[in-house]
Amino acid sequence: MAKTGSDISSGQSPMFFRDILGQERVLGHLRAAWKGGRLAHAYLFLGPEGVGRESVARALAAALNCTQPAAEWDACGECPSCKRMAAGTHADFLVIRPTSEHRQPQIKIGQIREFRRLTAYPPMEGGWRVALIKPAEDMQPEAANALLKTLEEPPERHLLILAAGSEAGLYQTIVSRCQKLSFSPLPSALVIRELQARRGLSREAAGFLTALSGGSLGRALALNPEELAEQRRQVFADLEKMARGSATAVLDWAKRLAKNKQEVDNFLLLAQMRYRDLLLLECGAASGLLAHQDCAADLEKEKARGNPEIWFASFAALAAAHRQLQANLNPQLTLDILGLRLQHQGVSHESR
Repeated sequence: MAKTGSDISSGQSPMFFRDILGQERVLGHLRAAWKGGRLAHAYLFLGPEGVGRESVARALAAALNCTQPAAEWDACGECPSCKRMAAGTHADFLVIRPTSEHRQPQIKIGQIREFRRLTAYPPMEGGWRVALIKPAEDMQPEAANALLKTLEEPPERHLLILAAGSEAGLYQTIVSRCQKLSFSPLPSALVIRELQARRGLSREAAGFLTALSGGSLGRALALNPEELAEQRRQVFADLEKMARGSATAVLDWAKRLAKNKQEVDNFLLLAQMRYRDLLLLECGAASGLLAHQDCAADLEKEKARGNPEIWFASFAALAAAHRQLQANLNPQLTLDILGLRLQHQGVSHESR
C-alpha cells in the first residue's frame, strides 16, 4: 500500500471532467488521446496554481479506473472504483507532495524510491496506477534523477503526471520525456461568476478577488475579501504618506513591511492594481474593468488631480521590485529603494 500523509498520499475527492471549468482544450486533448490509443505514459501539466491541474489529474485517474464510463469518456461516479476515488481511498491514485521536516519543503528521493517500488507491481485494483507529483519544481536533484529511470522505462498501465508552474525549475531530461499540456488562467467572467455563486459576493467584491487571483479560481476562493479590503486601506494610506513623508519615514516603512513576506506580496499587488486602475481610467476604460471597482469614486478623484507619467513610473517601480524579490534580492534593501522611488515621484508631482 502507498504511504499516507504528506509523504505519498491517496487523492482527495475527485473532480470529474464534467466539473472542470475553463480547460476545454486540455480535456479535449486527453479525450482524443485516449480514444485514439495515444495516451502518453507521462504528462507535464504547466500553469499557475488553482486553475485545475490537480483536478484534471484526479478526473483522469477516475476515468481510467471507472468500470462504467459515462459519455465522452468520463467517470460515472457510481461504480466501486469511483466511490473509492471520492472517498480518497483508491489504492492506485497517488499524490506525491513536498515534505518539510523543519527545512524547506522538498520532494525527497525516498518518496520517489517508494513510488518506484510500487511500479514493480501491477496496479492493485486492476486498472491504472496514476501518480501526481506536485509541485514538480520541489523535487530534490536526487529525486529527479531517480524519477528519470521510471520515465525512461515506463511500466505498463502506469501514468505519471507532473504539475509545475513552468519548465524553468525542471531538468530538461525530465521535461523531454513528458508530454506537455499548458493550463490557461481562467477567464475573469468565469471566476467572478463562480465567486458570486459559491460565496455570495457582490459583483464588485468578486471582481476585486478575481483581479488579485490572476485567473486562478482556487486562489480566489482562498482569499478573504474583508482582510484584503483592510490591507488595501493600509496600502493606499502608505502610498499617500510616502508621497509626502521624509526619507526616514520611508525607511521605517520598508523595515516594518520587510518582516512579513505575505504583506510585501499584498502591498506590491494591491499598489500595482491601483496604478493600473488609474491608467485605465485615464484611457477612458469602463469602471467594470477596474480591479478596485468599489473604490471607483475615489480613483476618479485621484485621476482628476494626478499625473499619468507618475502613475506609470510608480507601476514600473513596483513591478521591478517584484522581479527583484522573486530573484531573492535582499527584501529590506529592495523595499528601501522602492519606497524612495515612490517618494521621489510623489515629491516631483507635488512640486509641479
